[in-house]
Amino acid sequence: MQDSVILSITLITYPGVSNLWWGKLLFEIKPKSRRKDLYDREKELKEFRDALKLGENLILILGIRRLGKSSLLNVALNESKLPYAKIDVRSLYFTFGTIPQDVLVREILESLLRSTRRFRKFRVGLERLVDSIEGIEVSGLKVRIGRKVHLIDILEKIDSWGERVIIAFDEAQYLRFSGLQYDGLIAYAIDNLPNVTFVLTGSEVGMLHDFLGLDNPKKPLFGRYAREIVLERFSRDKSIDFLIKGFSELSIDVPQDEIEDAVEKLDGIVGWLTMYGYLRGVRKLSHEEALSELLNMARSLVREELDKILSYSKRYGMILKAVSLGNERWSEIKEFVESKTGRINDAKFSILLRNLVKYGYLDKISGKYRIPDPIVREIIRRYC
Repeated sequence: MQDSVILSITLITYPGVSNLWWGKLLFEIKPKSRRKDLYDREKELKEFRDALKLGENLILILGIRRLGKSSLLNVALNESKLPYAKIDVRSLYFTFGTIPQDVLVREILESLLRSTRRFRKFRVGLERLVDSIEGIEVSGLKVRIGRKVHLIDILEKIDSWGERVIIAFDEAQYLRFSGLQYDGLIAYAIDNLPNVTFVLTGSEVGMLHDFLGLDNPKKPLFGRYAREIVLERFSRDKSIDFLIKGFSELSIDVPQDEIEDAVEKLDGIVGWLTMYGYLRGVRKLSHEEALSELLNMARSLVREELDKILSYSKRYGMILKAVSLGNERWSEIKEFVESKTGRINDAKFSILLRNLVKYGYLDKISGKYRIPDPIVREIIRRYC
C-alpha cells in the first residue's frame, strides 16, 4: 500500500510584506529544510549522497559559523529518504551543562519517530523496534524512559532493524562535555554496526577534530575513515547572484552598487548575506539602514558566543581585539595583549592562540592571524 501525500500551501506574513507565498525564499533567516530553498551547495549535497550510497559510516560537515551547515544537513537528510535522528548537541549542553546519556537516547528516538512519519514502512518497523526495548514507552512522538538505558544498546537495536539509519549530531564538538566517552561509543558503532551512519557537524572545526582524534593514536577513533564535507564561503560572483536572486523572489529592484557594497562587507558569509537580504528586501530598510541593523543584531549574537570562551580566559578577548585592529603576527599580538593584561608566558600565549584557531575565531595563514568573519571582526574592533 503506497503512502498518501498531502500537499499544503502556507502563507507567511513578514513585517512590510503582505501575503508572501511560501514557495521559495532565499532570505528566510532560519535554517532551510527544502532543496528549493537552498542556494547552490550542489557539490556538497552530491558528496553526502555518494557517502550514503557507499555505506560510509562517518560523515563530517565542517565550516566556520554561519556558512549554512545546518541548512545543508537538513536538506541532505530530507533528500536521503532514510530514517534519521538529528540532535542539536549544543542546545543539550547549554540546557544540562553536560550531555546526559538518557537525554540523548530520548532525543534520538523522538527524532527518529518524527522523521519516519511520512514513510509507513519505516514508521511501523520503528514502532516495533522501540516497543521491544525494555524500559521505554512511546506515546505519539514522545518517549519516556523508565529505567537506565544504554545508548549502545539502542544503537545495536537500530542496527538490527536492517534499514540504514542516520544519526546526526549538529555541533558535535559539544559531545566532549560528558562523563561518557562518546568518541569510543561512535568507534564501536562504526566497527560493529554497519547499518548506522553518523553525521557530525562542527563550527569549531579544530575542537571537533580533537574530540574525534582520527589522527591521534591515543583516541578510540584513530585510523577510522571519515568523509569530510567542507563548506566554504561564497565567491564574490556567487554572493552577488545570491542577493540578486533573493531580491528577484521578492520582486524588488536593488541597485547593483548596493549589492556589490554588501558583498564586499559581508565576504561570502551566507548567514550575513541572508540577514542583509531580509532586512533590505523584506523589512524594506535602505542599504545603509540594513547594514547598520545587521551589525546591531549580530552584536548581541556574537557577544553571546564570545561569552563562552571569555569565561575560560579574558585574554582571549584581548587577542581577538589585537587581531581586529590589524595586528597579524604572533609577536605583535602578544605585545598588544601584554600591554593590556601584563606579561604572559610564551608557551601559554601560544596555547591561547591555537585554541582560538580551533574554536574557529581565528585563521592562521602563512604565519599571520586573522578573524575569518568580517562582521565578527568589526564587532570586536568597535565594541569589545
